[in-house]
Amino acid sequence: MGDTHGREATFRALCADREGFFAFLDAVAVGLAVVDEAGRFVWVNESLCRILGLPRDRLFGETFIRFVADTSAEQVMALHQANLDGQGGIPSEWVVLREDGGRVPVHVSPGRLAGPDGSRYGVICASDMRPQEGSQESLKRRAFQQGIVSEIGLFALSSGDMPGLFRKTIRLMASVLDVEMAEFFRFLSPDGAMRLEVGVGRPDADGSVYPPPEAGGMAAYVRAAKAPVVIKDYLREERFVPDPFFLAAGMRSGIGMVIHGRDGPYGVMGIHTREPRSFSGDDIHFLQSLANVLSEAVTRTGAEAALAASNHLGGLILEAVGEGIFGIDLTGRITFVNPATTQLTGYAPEALTGADPHALWHHSKPDGKPFPRGKSPILKVLEDGRRRHVREDWFWRADGRIFPVDYVVTPLLADGRISGAVVAFRDITERKKAEKALTYQAYHDELTGLYNRAFFIERLERAMRGLKSGGGGRFSVMFLDLDDFKFVNDSLGHTVGDRLLRGIAMRLWNTLDPGDVIARLGGDEFAVLVQGQGDATRGLDTAGRIHEELKKPSRIDEFEFFVSASVGIVDDVSAYEGVDEVLRDADTAMFQAKSRGKGKSEVFDRAMHDRASERLHLETGLRRAVEHGELYLAYQPIFRLSDLTTVSFEALARWRHPVRGLLSPAVFIPVAEASGLILALGDWVLRECCKRMRLWIDEHPGAVNMSIAANISAKQLMQGDLAARVARILDETRLDPRHLKLEVTESVLMENAELAVDILGRLRDLGIRLAVDDFGTGYSSLSYLRRFPVDSLKIDRSFVSNMDVNPEKFEIVRAIVQLARALNLDVCAEGVETEAELAGLVSLGCGLGQGYLYARPLPADEARTFIPPPGEECDALGDAVCPKFS
Repeated sequence: MGDTHGREATFRALCADREGFFAFLDAVAVGLAVVDEAGRFVWVNESLCRILGLPRDRLFGETFIRFVADTSAEQVMALHQANLDGQGGIPSEWVVLREDGGRVPVHVSPGRLAGPDGSRYGVICASDMRPQEGSQESLKRRAFQQGIVSEIGLFALSSGDMPGLFRKTIRLMASVLDVEMAEFFRFLSPDGAMRLEVGVGRPDADGSVYPPPEAGGMAAYVRAAKAPVVIKDYLREERFVPDPFFLAAGMRSGIGMVIHGRDGPYGVMGIHTREPRSFSGDDIHFLQSLANVLSEAVTRTGAEAALAASNHLGGLILEAVGEGIFGIDLTGRITFVNPATTQLTGYAPEALTGADPHALWHHSKPDGKPFPRGKSPILKVLEDGRRRHVREDWFWRADGRIFPVDYVVTPLLADGRISGAVVAFRDITERKKAEKALTYQAYHDELTGLYNRAFFIERLERAMRGLKSGGGGRFSVMFLDLDDFKFVNDSLGHTVGDRLLRGIAMRLWNTLDPGDVIARLGGDEFAVLVQGQGDATRGLDTAGRIHEELKKPSRIDEFEFFVSASVGIVDDVSAYEGVDEVLRDADTAMFQAKSRGKGKSEVFDRAMHDRASERLHLETGLRRAVEHGELYLAYQPIFRLSDLTTVSFEALARWRHPVRGLLSPAVFIPVAEASGLILALGDWVLRECCKRMRLWIDEHPGAVNMSIAANISAKQLMQGDLAARVARILDETRLDPRHLKLEVTESVLMENAELAVDILGRLRDLGIRLAVDDFGTGYSSLSYLRRFPVDSLKIDRSFVSNMDVNPEKFEIVRAIVQLARALNLDVCAEGVETEAELAGLVSLGCGLGQGYLYARPLPADEARTFIPPPGEECDALGDAVCPKFS
């Protein structure tokens, strides 16, 4: 017991001594400060000065609020008042602004204390959370510069020779930073002249006196600045008027900073270079450190009284901070603990003084295994004197519970020898919870709660390693894409789309067996890892269950959705080297499934890869085809069946491939649609056919009443600005909208009928004629057909072919013609190739047709010959001359 009291008495004796007590406070690695009710600093330690980049004297009287980033002054002040009232609520993570503009993340533990007169003070404990940085070279340079600062500091403490101190500082400063000019000016009075105390590389002599700094000049600007003033280029400086002296001397870059005295600015010092130079942060910090030493030297008088008052305040700070702080002697025994240490560990103060902290709270690892004393970072500091920051460790409470801590151990030195150490620690339980939440976020999709791409790739890599090593079973990989989900977002908005996607994700998850893994890769794409256990059919079986599940409707508010999915499967992963290849081939199989229609599955085979490669080559070639003039339009005449007079043309894209020769649209249009190139290709077709029609009208009088037709793809139709783009093309080509007809297939219209009604209405408002292409194949309802603002129906060639010998086809064509008549629409038959087919169509009252019987798709020059002479043309733009039915 006597030994315990002896250690405590020794510590309190150390605290009573100026140097010992302040060595203890400044050895604490965390920043400490006391602020009054207005938030003004009344005391700070060296660690906080380093964090904020300012000396103590610059901080006294400043409010801590101005150093808080990303939060309004009103919010910070409200939190400060809440802390003073004992309400808590101050966030533990802050970002502070350094004087040089840098941002420093800190962990804050608040506290409060009361003055003898009843005044209230807040205590701030701030830990720098920046990672340690710096290359070996920069660390060496920084260490050398700090050595110079230490040398100047020792000279200032051991000598009262102020002129000698300034000469030594300026000359070393110029040498270390390798500058051509450096100086220190002292202000002879607060608003008076300046005296050159020492200069390097200057033509004027030391002792030269200059007039007071002029407003708007460099000296006045530096004097008023609260941080080092860095001049990148005197010739381009706009903040102040550069001193002509420096310009005449050829100086280009420099740094100026103020030296503070007890009653205000004492002088200014600066460095200058002839070549433009970007000074590093270490250089600026080096100069600021020298300025701090000089400021301390000129304000030393009267410091003892202020220091004595600070000793008492420092003791109050240690009592009030929220982080645990304790001291140990050379034997590793506790010499001091603050109240936060007893609160965090659960030990009473009397049980801690003189106790072994390793035996109390650092004896074991979280798994219960002993933690050897020889490996304790705390005790190692007593051996080598090296400061240590342990970002994650575990302490044990008195009740046997364990908690995670972050701590810093700093050695205490007396006459250059280790006399003990100070440990500052904090409970990081909340940080660990946040890290756990971040880990969840890193591996889960935020919208659906399923695993995300990163997790799926890691799990797939692990499964592939197990398969190759023989330690894992067979498995399949599925790539799943919801069919036409984009239309939901486009028509009803992303809020409804997201709700639908969440519901579908849970339904997909419920179809899987235990052990299977599903992840959302992004958008409406999912991936599934199906554990096969030697069964090669598991992938297809799982895909079948998914298709059956999705046949059930999904309901969101008043809407009912039937959503299908296209699924690609790789059922044998053993031959693959990497996950990218597996996902690539599963994606290829999915696209193959999608090409067969909605709600289909495909198992990958090598032929698919070959087709995918061919598609990629076609896509690459198609991107340059327009630029290289490989694409052109062919024009197929559309004629009046009764007298075979041409009334219009349909423009059809053709590709003259440099290697494969002439390619039909059936080959490259699907590639253009899948790759998104169809939008650019569609605009090109529209522009070219409009230019051609304008040219024919200008050159041939018989074309003035004719029109030209172009096909619109699904992707084009779903673009909200389609009408605006068509109007722009018509304006560019000077074509009257009456001469343009746009054809959309029945199946495309029915994929999103409501949206189609709106977009077709906007096109119709422009004066453009509209046709339903391939009619009879898309299962459109009569109600929608009546709502579509179209002018004509085009009977699909599959019904026209052999209709003269196939009664069923004949009756279908009859029904379409009658439907068109009832709706007052034109009707045009596609693929008319025989006289018998022509006769049958005429007998049914079909007015228009196109096909090889009359003309194939032709180059522009040949198609031009089908324009009838003036006076014989049919007025295709008006019903009076060209009736809808003959």
